[in-house]
Amino acid sequence: MGSSKADNAEREQQILNAAAAVIMRQGYDKTTMRDIADEAGVSRGIMYLHFDSKEKLFDVLFQREVLQYAQTWLEHIEADPRGGSVGGIYRAVLYAINSRPFMAATMRRDRRILGNYLRKPNNIFRSMQSSAVSVGIFQALQDAGVVRKDVDPAVTAHIMDMLSYGLVTIQDFRSPDELPDFDTVMEAIADMMDRLLTPEGGGDSEAGKAVIRQLAATSIAQFEAMSKQIEQ
Repeated sequence: MGSSKADNAEREQQILNAAAAVIMRQGYDKTTMRDIADEAGVSRGIMYLHFDSKEKLFDVLFQREVLQYAQTWLEHIEADPRGGSVGGIYRAVLYAINSRPFMAATMRRDRRILGNYLRKPNNIFRSMQSSAVSVGIFQALQDAGVVRKDVDPAVTAHIMDMLSYGLVTIQDFRSPDELPDFDTVMEAIADMMDRLLTPEGGGDSEAGKAVIRQLAATSIAQFEAMSKQIEQ
């Protein structure tokens, strides 16, 4: 019994990996369950034992990608001595997005990749908070002494979103050959954010990490609850 459950879980991940690869390559609209089955090396019968439709498969894929992105983001913050600063948080967000092409595509709401799924009523995108970096994070970081008290959290969150989305979508407007190295740009912006927002005398990075841990745990729990509602 235990082995069977493990085999099913492994096969489901195999199918989800295949779905991500095919959808990134040819887009959601052009992808069929047969395409995914062929990519995964399983029969369509096996596919339908795990997912009764392409739409359901994509829902589960997106949920998995968001949770894995969050884990990557948190691990990067924990490993970075400056991870609890605004620049450290920004650096971790962009690192996590850049290391997960599917998440970069979803952040851009890439119509070539996401296609008609974007028009699905009550899809996960419509239910998610639109802000990549919420106002609540900055308010909590201010309370913890990580961010200057004299900045407006709403304005700061908006600027951070503009920078995050801009860095991810710049290739839609400029040739990649014209762009500086991604990591170099990310580090420069993170440094500027720390210079701008860190309180005089320096902020407490460990206090910032504690804030992020707590808020991340709450956000992940809310996302998982929302995902279960959408599945029903």
